[in-house]
Amino acid sequence: MKEASTRPWRALATRIAGDSAERVRERLALSAGASSERVSEEAVDFALAISCAYPAYARPLETRWDDVVAVTRAGTKTARDARAYRRLVATHLGDATDLDAIRRALRVFARRAKLRVAARELMPYGASDVDVTARELSDLADVSIHVALTEALAWADSRWGLPLKSDGERCAFVVIGMGKLGGRELNPGSDVDLMLFYETDEGSVVKEGVATDQTLHEHFTRVAQRLTATLGDVTEDGFVFRVDLRLRPEGSQGPLVNALLAAERYYETWGRTWERAALLRARPCAGDLAFGKRLLEALSPFVWRRGVDPKIAREMAALVAQARDEAKEAPERDLKLGRGGIREAEFFVQSLQLIWGGREPSLRSPGTFDALRRLRARGFVTDREAREITDAYVALRRLEHRVQFATGLQTHALPKAGELLETIARSLGFAGSTALEADVDRVRRGVEERLLSLTAYDDENASGPGSVRHAAMSQLLARLDARDEPAVLAWLIESWGPGASPDLARHLVALARRPDFPLGAKSRDAFPDLAPVLLGALVDAADPEQAARLLSTFFARVATPSVYARMLAGDPWATRRMATLFGASAFLGEAVAFHPELADGVLFNRGVPDPTSARRAVENELAALPTDDARDPDAFVGALRRAKGQVLIEVGLADLAGEIEMRDCTLTLSALADATLERAAAFVDAERGGDGRGLAVIAMGKLGGKEIGYGSDLDLFFVYGEESDPREGADDRFERSVRQAQRVLRILSAPHGEGPGYELDTRLRPSGQHGLLVVSREAFARYHGLLQDSEGRHAEDWERQALIKARFVAGDAALGEEVIALAHHAAYEGGAPAPERIHHLRLRMERELGAERRGEGRARYDLKLGYGGLVDVEFAAQWLQMKHGQDLRVRTGDTELALSALEACGYLDAGPAAALRDGYQLLRRLEQRLRVLHGTSTQWLEEGAPGLAPLARRMGMRDGPWGSAAEALLARYRVVTEDVRGAYLAVIGAS
Repeated sequence: MKEASTRPWRALATRIAGDSAERVRERLALSAGASSERVSEEAVDFALAISCAYPAYARPLETRWDDVVAVTRAGTKTARDARAYRRLVATHLGDATDLDAIRRALRVFARRAKLRVAARELMPYGASDVDVTARELSDLADVSIHVALTEALAWADSRWGLPLKSDGERCAFVVIGMGKLGGRELNPGSDVDLMLFYETDEGSVVKEGVATDQTLHEHFTRVAQRLTATLGDVTEDGFVFRVDLRLRPEGSQGPLVNALLAAERYYETWGRTWERAALLRARPCAGDLAFGKRLLEALSPFVWRRGVDPKIAREMAALVAQARDEAKEAPERDLKLGRGGIREAEFFVQSLQLIWGGREPSLRSPGTFDALRRLRARGFVTDREAREITDAYVALRRLEHRVQFATGLQTHALPKAGELLETIARSLGFAGSTALEADVDRVRRGVEERLLSLTAYDDENASGPGSVRHAAMSQLLARLDARDEPAVLAWLIESWGPGASPDLARHLVALARRPDFPLGAKSRDAFPDLAPVLLGALVDAADPEQAARLLSTFFARVATPSVYARMLAGDPWATRRMATLFGASAFLGEAVAFHPELADGVLFNRGVPDPTSARRAVENELAALPTDDARDPDAFVGALRRAKGQVLIEVGLADLAGEIEMRDCTLTLSALADATLERAAAFVDAERGGDGRGLAVIAMGKLGGKEIGYGSDLDLFFVYGEESDPREGADDRFERSVRQAQRVLRILSAPHGEGPGYELDTRLRPSGQHGLLVVSREAFARYHGLLQDSEGRHAEDWERQALIKARFVAGDAALGEEVIALAHHAAYEGGAPAPERIHHLRLRMERELGAERRGEGRARYDLKLGYGGLVDVEFAAQWLQMKHGQDLRVRTGDTELALSALEACGYLDAGPAAALRDGYQLLRRLEQRLRVLHGTSTQWLEEGAPGLAPLARRMGMRDGPWGSAAEALLARYRVVTEDVRGAYLAVIGAS
């Protein structure tokens, strides 16, 4: 156990290769000793693990110890994205004017990056699962293609001249990534499937101010040839990526490059179903990305048809069968083209995208994982279907990657029984090849069944998607009518298995209690297909009991249940959307169940929310108030609550669907809070007949940094101006400002029938919770020692640090600007606190306020205040901001932007920056997922908790031979927080 923690690569090699690992290590140690490189023990262990897991790497590593040293020195814990690759490749390439040197250096860079990914895939837990490493390989390809294209364009410009359109502007050129590259799902043996396009044929190539005889098509053909040679030519340094251009118009018989107009004509005239499926995964990856977006928009009508045509599924299945018939390798061992293989899983997803994507633009995603999330959120697949396809796809892709790394071949064939297959099985955590093959058979049967379910579906003879229709259905309905809960439970156990609970039976009975409820007699008579579709949707939900409970609550609260029953009966996909939401999120489900008017946001897609739409929602609700109600406080608060509920539902749905990133969520929710504050402050000011001057609302904490989540408090304080009304005395002005501030807070937080308001926190005001809610501008400045007559500084270090996030949000804008200038002066121009003081405060918070258990027994982790938690990240970033505050570039309240700015300005090294950034993103995602899934504001992650498994799955962790998804999440959490704490200590110089 001790060796596993201190020498993990060696322990991993022993687990894979047994006693023979020591013999391999002896050979590697001799080779390393003869090398000109200084090879550490860790580097030898690293080479050992790679050699034992991937036999094809064994001998090449012994001749390239420089690669091993470079990879181990850089570390393998953290995933790299395109931004990281761009930074690293710029450092690696050196002299950008030596084009031949660039091509050589790019091959070495790509070779080492692929070795690093190969090593990361040997890690047993979720930080390096195949969806993550496939993105890494794809981002590596994007950056490599960008470098190669930049070199090719520069070469062509210098040799042939500039490609100019007829208007004298440069002619745009773009590289479109297709297939797995387009979906950011590249595998180690993949070619990069590319299509190359330029803007127009109307123009010429101009050299030294004179038009040449060369056409734009000829010019870009030469660019294409240079690009593909840089990427694909094999030299003593290897190659970057093999290139496949056969997906272009007319395939291998067509030109290498095409103008936009020629591409449009081709697809309009000759385009086939397989080309629609291919373009579904198209993504601009290098060159003029704006032109690439315009190109794909022009081709969009060919890919996405308004009509719904289920026959597409049969056409896609036929394409799979055709490819299988043409396969060179034995189809029964072909992980890609064999029955239930990778291609069938992809075609299951792509078929549904092509069927419904014309009507639902949100489904137009090139990636398999992302597309599945969106299909689930829109009700086109159930939670169970999405889980099964995702798990199967991951299992097959893991094995595909492992086969390609182990053999060094561009193959999808599972090796036959023997030593190689045993090695692959043990490297994946299986006991041996027998267990691996049994798992593969199980997975492939499931994928094949799912694809067949699409081809078997027919609108004319099926009840709908995922319906429950069999002989026993009449028995269930009779038991529901009799309200016989034990009999309903017995039916559920017999039909769905022992996992069915008495609570589920009770909630199903509740859904049949009234005749106009969805399982009631009247609804069943009017809509015969509703009950089987609804039951199928509930059983396939992430939490069937929760889904049934919330759905029964929803119908109990609507005034006319028959209206919603009719809506669900008319749209089986909406039925699945409702069941999916209620089963996936207690927070969002309860919001809809207790405020049924929000259901429209679930039933009818309103597009992807953003800060602008959040502000618009507030304005629209207020504008819709009748004139007589516009000044009524109760009506005003009701309008604010309706807007808040609507935006929360829209953001939550988009978040669950994977349509927006965490940062988009927080920016949108912050914009909603800003708009609510602005209108509340203006309403209160109008009540007293004011002119908008005299009082400024200052946001702090998460709202100040535009980082609030679903259940965040609003941290606020208020500042009034001394000159706001010369007729007022100082005491009157203070009392009026206090009343005004209190009135704003009541509007924000008061209970209301239209929904909850915001929780408020005013402890970050000057002097903390013992200070005044409202202070004058002068008092604020004096408290922070910014006036000449200030007698010493009253503000503590933590208070100056908190001001980094200060932001004006409502009220008097001119006054707010003055207050923020004072806040920034106090925060940034007084220097950083002594490291030992800030570290003492941090440890005190962890010890006294945190709620962690890391010793014996069931562990509990505090995401915010615990070891390596969010506060570590914020303290590290804010301490550096205070230290370098004279540099205006680092002044921001947004933690992620602060880390990026500090790194870009050279104040934070790349290693700690990556650890802090990755830690912040993981911990904030966990924080938000806990709220969305379970509807609580807890910041704890507890081992063995009932909700840990669904949380882990929503975080992208999966069950596998190494362990459960919950174990993977906890292991990932421990690794990340350890790295965060190390980075925090390195930044402030503490120990």
